[in-house]
Amino acid sequence: MMMGQLDGKSALVTGGGSGIGQAVAIAFAKEGAKVMICGRREDSGDETLRQVEAEGGTCRFFQCDVSKADQVEALVAETVKQFGGLDVAFNNAGVFYGMGLLADLTEEDCVQSFDTNVRSTFLCLKYEIQQMLKQGKGGSIINNASAQSHLALGYSAHYTAAKHAILGYTRAAAVDYAKDAIRVNAISPGITLTPMMAGFDPEAPENAVLMSRMPAGRVATPGEIAGTVVFMASDASPYMHGASIAIDGGWTAH
Repeated sequence: MMMGQLDGKSALVTGGGSGIGQAVAIAFAKEGAKVMICGRREDSGDETLRQVEAEGGTCRFFQCDVSKADQVEALVAETVKQFGGLDVAFNNAGVFYGMGLLADLTEEDCVQSFDTNVRSTFLCLKYEIQQMLKQGKGGSIINNASAQSHLALGYSAHYTAAKHAILGYTRAAAVDYAKDAIRVNAISPGITLTPMMAGFDPEAPENAVLMSRMPAGRVATPGEIAGTVVFMASDASPYMHGASIAIDGGWTAH
């Protein structure tokens, strides 16, 4: 089971019940980390727990709405209680609200998008950094920013704006805490086969133009994202601060 890159580390993964979060949680555990995952529903982490524990890894679940400050504070505290500290965090929880032209979008969708994507990232950073400062030995935090933190797609203004904000928080936190050996970075995945993208058909005629902008010619699987997150979490990336790594099949390079 143990492969070593994260041996002895305690890791927290928000939105670890499916998609990229699940793949990262499993990858962290395979590399030797003890992993805490969270989700809004009590049963949302069951499959991740099953897969990690089937291979002899350590994983715990904490029911939590990461847009609520008291619940995020409790999540970090429970991670420390279970594993003795916090070394790595992957802030992944996010959702897409509001499809349409900007002038047709609703304020409610804006609030929901920023609560789940932006407020949650701020709160996770806040309490994770507080704990890492208390420990005094640094740490690694990776935010899931999306390729849409670098470009805009039509009909998705709320999501695009929220993901740009996540990249802003990543860079600001990196500047503030690099001196404390707390590394804050981001990944920017392209279209990935997650439950959130269940309705996306890369072969559909209406998606032909979008797919033509991807040099790799296909969309990603969650497992293809996880390896980069492991590297960013590990001691192999000690001088990486404020970076955003594109994992998008060449989409943003096109």
